[in-house]
Amino acid sequence: MKEYDERGEQVIYIDLKAYFLRVVRSWKSILVWALCGGVLGVAIGLSQPKKFTATTVVAPEITTRSSLGGSLSSLASLAGVNVNSLALTDAMHPDMYPVVINSTDFYLGLLDMPVSFVHAGTPVHTDLYDYVANYTKIPWYSYVLGFPRRVIEVVKDRFAKKDLSLAPEGEGGGPSLMLDKKKEQVVKFLRRSVKATVEKRTYVLSVQATLQNRVIAAQLANAVVDHLQQFVIDYRTEKAKANVEYFEKLYEETHEEYLTAQRTYARYADTHQGSLTRSSQVQQQHLQNEAQLKYQMYYSTAQNLLTARAKVQQEAPVLVVIQHALAPHNGKPSKVKLAMVWMVLAALAGICVALIRGKETEAA
Repeated sequence: MKEYDERGEQVIYIDLKAYFLRVVRSWKSILVWALCGGVLGVAIGLSQPKKFTATTVVAPEITTRSSLGGSLSSLASLAGVNVNSLALTDAMHPDMYPVVINSTDFYLGLLDMPVSFVHAGTPVHTDLYDYVANYTKIPWYSYVLGFPRRVIEVVKDRFAKKDLSLAPEGEGGGPSLMLDKKKEQVVKFLRRSVKATVEKRTYVLSVQATLQNRVIAAQLANAVVDHLQQFVIDYRTEKAKANVEYFEKLYEETHEEYLTAQRTYARYADTHQGSLTRSSQVQQQHLQNEAQLKYQMYYSTAQNLLTARAKVQQEAPVLVVIQHALAPHNGKPSKVKLAMVWMVLAALAGICVALIRGKETEAA
């Protein structure tokens, strides 16, 4: 029976009691759905290896070259503008650190990192590449889902033409311009396993490493920070180190020239000792001035060399480690939580099926 309100519009009533009764009458099927979901969750939990996440927190040193005055800097700070970000002219800004960490070259430098763990009751001492390539477990469903992709890759490899310009070292007669497939897969795995984030206001860097071994996860997080610090130091001090090399070479040259001029003057003074001729006195004075000039050049170069060496130390940035990565105790996913989530999802699916079937039965 249709009902209408005062304005003549049809009023639709939803009988919640009927829906509730449908669910109650189908409690057995809903329970079966929940149990099936729980079994599926347990199966997924058992097949999925547990992963551990270790975190390192770092505060990078900020070097500013600001042209703003003190009053303008204060006003900018009150307005919420980070003056450091405006003042920095260095390409290696802390915002770029996650980009550096996510690069392929960065992880190629970490593949030789030594790691130690226990496998099947036997201590294993190897490197990070071997651990990821040969000791990392993969869930069974990854093989099923990745089977079509593997078939396509095999077909491509079989029919693709070989490009000698990209061939590994030794095949094309030149340096390697591409990674072998196994190493490329390891690098991709590490890029997915390491996450780096920078807090926009304070530039605090957080590095998280997620692996199946809790100790290696902590070692990797700390190694990423150490490798990043060395990368930034090399970048910042590259020009200063070039200046040191230049002044060292110049120092050796001026030192040798000074010693040669000094020996020439001493030899002439010894051979013309007691000579009263004007020409010998003029020549002796000339050689003495020449030796003095070479000494001044040598002394100035020595000072510049000390300054250049101090500049290297000054330009080297510091990454202050606020929190070192420690081996975590708890890993993810939790098999109990995973089973409960799947039970709830399956129960909801069972309720939806019960409501749909009940509506179809009433309609019939």
